Amino acid sequence: MLKNSSTPKIIVIGKEGVGKSQLISSLTGKYVESSNFKGSTVSKKSYNNDNFSFTDTPGIVFDSDSETTRIAISSIHGNDSILLVVSAANIDEDIEYFLPLIKNKKGMIIVTNWDRFDSENNDIIENLEQNLKIPIIALDARKITESQKNRVFEMLENPRIFSNKSVHTGISIKPKSTILEKKHAGVFIGLALLLSPAILSVIGANYFGDIIHPIISDLLKEPIENLSTLPSPLMDVLVGDYGFLSMGPFLFVWATPVVIIYALVLGIYKSTGLLDRTSLAINPLTKIIGVSGRDVTRIVMGFGCNVPAVISSRSCSSCTRGTTISAISFGSACSYQFSASIAVFSASGMPWLVIPFLLFLTATTILYTRLVSRKKDRVKLNMPVIEGQIFFEKPTFGAIWRESKSNISQFFKMALPIFLGITFVASIISWTGIIDYFAVEISFLMKFFNLPEDASLAIIFGSIRKDGLLLLAEPNLVSSLSAIQILTGVYLAGTLLPCIVTFLTVIREMSWIFAIKMVGKQIIAVVAFTIVLAHSDKLLNVFLKI
Repeated sequence: MLKNSSTPKIIVIGKEGVGKSQLISSLTGKYVESSNFKGSTVSKKSYNNDNFSFTDTPGIVFDSDSETTRIAISSIHGNDSILLVVSAANIDEDIEYFLPLIKNKKGMIIVTNWDRFDSENNDIIENLEQNLKIPIIALDARKITESQKNRVFEMLENPRIFSNKSVHTGISIKPKSTILEKKHAGVFIGLALLLSPAILSVIGANYFGDIIHPIISDLLKEPIENLSTLPSPLMDVLVGDYGFLSMGPFLFVWATPVVIIYALVLGIYKSTGLLDRTSLAINPLTKIIGVSGRDVTRIVMGFGCNVPAVISSRSCSSCTRGTTISAISFGSACSYQFSASIAVFSASGMPWLVIPFLLFLTATTILYTRLVSRKKDRVKLNMPVIEGQIFFEKPTFGAIWRESKSNISQFFKMALPIFLGITFVASIISWTGIIDYFAVEISFLMKFFNLPEDASLAIIFGSIRKDGLLLLAEPNLVSSLSAIQILTGVYLAGTLLPCIVTFLTVIREMSWIFAIKMVGKQIIAVVAFTIVLAHSDKLLNVFLKI
């Protein structure tokens, strides 16, 4: 449904975990449409019905996230207003937190999780409403009655002006503590829980990919053979190594399952409150390197496909989005790259190399992330504002699908054009012979990485298209490489540059300037790390002699 220009816009703000998305979905009966605020990288989710256009903003996790709310508020014009959503877990503190931000704006307040209080507390809401002179309604966001829905719409038709007043209801309710709130055990359990969706997604993607890939190959075999007689460059664009038919379908064969599985598992996490609890649990550890616990889920998500991982970073803390995207670009080995890496290790007769590869990739990603993060951003991550306020909820199909649908639709709407575009660009580059030319020209550089000159083509191909590092598995080449050289080649080809699909996505989500700077930093870091890895055996001998 298209939004009429005269339709009042309702900016929905609140802390993370208060149930904003569930509330708006229940009010409108609509699913989300995601985009960014004009002129910024701050995400918004729109829900439109006949009377209003609701704009859901990223929930505040850290005090620094209030900047995203300021950007959302600045977009208010004319008859637009604010819907402030707070949780019954901490009414006084949450309302007082937001009032300075929305002073002199008009709107109303909804208190969620009110079902956890006894009905005898209802008079408190009435007293609070009279004190603030703002329309307030308390409800359960998951079970909104028709009368409550009508009352909310009626209040939104007659919003009041917010003023900066003190709030003293004297009531609060805290969620039950779990092992995730334990100082040390919570960190390890939280990490395991946050890694699980990505692990399940990659395993599932490889399982379905192994089944679907040969089927698609058989279906495309005859069309590819028929089109291979076409003149160049038409033949190259359609059925060359990077053609629409020879490359495009397989991007989806490997990427689609991981996106769907990850979105569904993450939907369970988000709709139940588990994601917020686990993110807070590991935050003391992750803030040291400059990202929040929630950001880690996006970084790990990149092991399935970098594109939806970068897109989902829209809801990262405002001060950490750039760092998170840099970490995804650097160390998130997508399913294509990971599968190709394992194939090279297997071809070498040393499949166990996957373990030191992952350890080195993880260690250098952590170090790189720490290096590119800014000190002032790490300081901001020290102030979470939602601790002790997240309730666990029972999972429902509707809530899970609402949380999952957005990520899945973003993948198809935003990744599909990029995937199709990259097949065209890559096929033209391949047809011109530029890749072969550069492979020859840079072959002399391989000696700095303790690699033979023959490895240069694999490094070039792997940098552009991650499964291009499979060229390292060529019998004559792989048989001549030592374990350290194989690790070096796979690491260098896989991390030197983000794949073109990722690069274009970063440009689209952030900017050309950010993307170019990011790539420059990544090249410098990868070269340094690779040289250390390539000569690690010599360094070890020197250390042992000392």
